[in-house]
Amino acid sequence: MEVTFIKRLLAAIVAAIIFAVIYSSISYVPQSQREYNTYYFGFFETAFFVILYAGPVFLMVGIPCSILIDKLSELGNLHSKKNKYIKRLIFYSIAGLLVGTVFRLILMPGDNSLSILFWYSLIGFAASTIYYHVLLLITSNNLFKSK
Repeated sequence: MEVTFIKRLLAAIVAAIIFAVIYSSISYVPQSQREYNTYYFGFFETAFFVILYAGPVFLMVGIPCSILIDKLSELGNLHSKKNKYIKRLIFYSIAGLLVGTVFRLILMPGDNSLSILFWYSLIGFAASTIYYHVLLLITSNNLFKSK
């Protein structure tokens, strides 16, 4: 099935928003648990900054990786939808782990303990998995099929 660039672009935008909402939900500190005289980002402030940082990564790295993954997954002769799904899920997961790690190495090259690299690779894994599933929803939806 041919996936157009517009569908990938839409998937990247929607996935970045979903990722920002999930990340903001996890990192939000309720009023009752906040320290006195300490500033905490609100939910929407966190979501804004997550979109600001993660959005370009989804667009400039995620879309080319998605195209490459689709080309690589077409090389095999998998016939069942389940096998194609699993193969692509593995490719997207590995790409997310690598992009998360490389993003951290570029962002702060001097401070890279294994635990920090682990968390960034996990965040990349989550982001790529969200993108893949949003792309699946968009490509399988009849509203977006070309006539």
